[in-house]
Amino acid sequence: MAAFREEKDESFHSQHAPLGAFASFTIGLVDSPGGFGHALRGPARQNVYVGFRAGRKSAWRLLPFFAATKSGEAAFTGEPSSTRPPKAKTLRPRDYRRVLDWASDTWRADRERFGFSLLSPFGETADPVRMGKAEARRAFSPHLNGWIEYDNRRGKSPVQLVFGLGDPDSVFHPLTDSGLALPGFALGTQFAYATAPSKLVEMRQGFDVFAPKYRDFRGLCVLGGESGLIFTVPAGTRRRFPLVLAFFAQGIVTTGHPARYAYTRNFRNLEEVVAHGLDQRKHYETVAEVRDRELAATSLSDDQKFLIAQATHSYLGSTQLLCDDKAPIWVVNEGEYRMMNTFDLTVDHLFFELRWFPWAVQNTLDRFAAHYSYVDQIRLPDGRAVPGGLSFTHDMGVHQAFAPTGHSSYECDHLRGCFSHMTMEQLLNWVLCAACYAIHTHDVAWLRKHRSTLHACAESMRRRDDPDPGKRDGILKHDSLRGGRDGAEITTYDSLDVSLGQARNNLYLAVKTLGAWIVMEKALKLLGLPAEANAAALSADLVAQTLVAKFDHASGTFPAVFEADNQSRIIPAVEGLAYPLFLGLEAVVDRHGRFASLLDLVGRHLKAILRPGICIDAISGAWKMSSTSNNTWWSKIALAQFVVRRLFPESLSAAAKAADRVHARWQRSAACGAFALCDQIRSDTGVPCGSRYYPRGVTSILWMES
Repeated sequence: MAAFREEKDESFHSQHAPLGAFASFTIGLVDSPGGFGHALRGPARQNVYVGFRAGRKSAWRLLPFFAATKSGEAAFTGEPSSTRPPKAKTLRPRDYRRVLDWASDTWRADRERFGFSLLSPFGETADPVRMGKAEARRAFSPHLNGWIEYDNRRGKSPVQLVFGLGDPDSVFHPLTDSGLALPGFALGTQFAYATAPSKLVEMRQGFDVFAPKYRDFRGLCVLGGESGLIFTVPAGTRRRFPLVLAFFAQGIVTTGHPARYAYTRNFRNLEEVVAHGLDQRKHYETVAEVRDRELAATSLSDDQKFLIAQATHSYLGSTQLLCDDKAPIWVVNEGEYRMMNTFDLTVDHLFFELRWFPWAVQNTLDRFAAHYSYVDQIRLPDGRAVPGGLSFTHDMGVHQAFAPTGHSSYECDHLRGCFSHMTMEQLLNWVLCAACYAIHTHDVAWLRKHRSTLHACAESMRRRDDPDPGKRDGILKHDSLRGGRDGAEITTYDSLDVSLGQARNNLYLAVKTLGAWIVMEKALKLLGLPAEANAAALSADLVAQTLVAKFDHASGTFPAVFEADNQSRIIPAVEGLAYPLFLGLEAVVDRHGRFASLLDLVGRHLKAILRPGICIDAISGAWKMSSTSNNTWWSKIALAQFVVRRLFPESLSAAAKAADRVHARWQRSAACGAFALCDQIRSDTGVPCGSRYYPRGVTSILWMES
């Protein structure tokens, strides 16, 4: 069964992106442009012309990937400029069927005779350090494959197909001008599209690709902002024409630390990428087919499959593999914000990357340890500053600009809300990522190299509870002085209220601390350090005992914050359990085992809050992270659902189970769909309020573990 079949009222962009290129070809939103983009915070604004017509005298019927545009002809002729739609009939959603799968996006129309598809293949990818050139070219080629087809076997006359682009501000040129003997067009040295040579393919360019008026010696007008490929399908035949869409960015592309795209080591220019994409298209088509079948074979619902597929497309669009003179540098950019390797996203991308390319996790952790770590002080209640310990920055920079060593682009001083420091959050993230990477991959040698870092993290976690061992209960109680004497630490949930935004005495962060101690205990055992592993186990037990004592038996729930009589209730009380559960540490998450008392209370907490009016929105039926905030975070909902479905299925009411349909409907609606995957969405309206064009939703791959 396909991941999703579009309904009449559904409209959404998807990113179609090669791994590591930080570029995508974005289309799908009804009556909206899209097209080629590189390092953008949202979709490009090119008209994309895709469709068919039954003979040269019939009207074109086009998928709705364009808007009315001003003709560039008037700038040359001096005639009044006018806005014109293409001379075509625009297909409506009821006229076509869209299927978004894990590695493909396909539209069919005209009783299934017409088809158009773009592929975003991905799979297990070896460490680029160990790759030969041929393998690296295949793994990191900055291109997409696709096809356009028509079944004209019962037709009596030829049918024409079109794939083209319109952008008067960015004029394409024929690829033949660059010495590549393929039908296609390029925008400078950045973007190109092409097909295989054929007598059935015609190149067009001008001010109107559907009604060209001016022709040079090639039959083109290269001054015009519209270009296209016209394909002819003879009567009595069925033809599928291959497409390749390529991206290229030459030279140094970052500041702060100069780096270039890793693919430039294996491709000299855009034209080489185009030729490679066409030559190797069968390989990429096969990889995409395997991924699509893999998702289809799961027992997940169609809504869940759609959410995984849409999330993966957006994640790929944010990935970036760079290199300097020494080594590769892996970056995942934070969607519309374009922050580089935001650590509280890295810890959520962890599960996807460990499945397909675990070297990316190691690469990121090494860079955080070497360049984006620091040692701070903490503030005691009496105002004294004492040593805190090791931690890590929120991110590595923003919009291709690496931040100075030991600092992020996000964190500011003297704040108590958004843009403050996330010291404890990022400390836990390094521990969780490092332990999960080493345990999952059995890379004890790497873990041994970071033994001193792991010890420093353990000491830092304890000191942030309290510098005095006799006063510790396992929970963060002291803010980092990096935020200033009047500042306070926050969590990744920076735009929520105090229930999740405040780091100090926070339930979410406390359970995450528990998860970190549990996986650290296992990592230390792998290193053959029984005394240190036992100390980590005692710390985990201490956190669990404290949490049990914090349970409010009157309401049957945990308060979100253990101070100021907080009455908020939160779903991320389970988030820290995702990591030992993912690693298969069943003895730890056994409902009748070591943490039985705590897990029983967490189950009661979930059963009490996963109800309409608390953490199920009474209007929409969507899950809410907090009872006192209507800002949902879908990637975090997906993470919580993994834990709830595996460990606490009894807490899933009918309303809780029905929410996937709501979340999927939001992502398929025009409000969210204008920005591909959106993460922060208002629970009462379904309108996005932040985190658009976002990669974090790949936490949903955990559903395939369930």
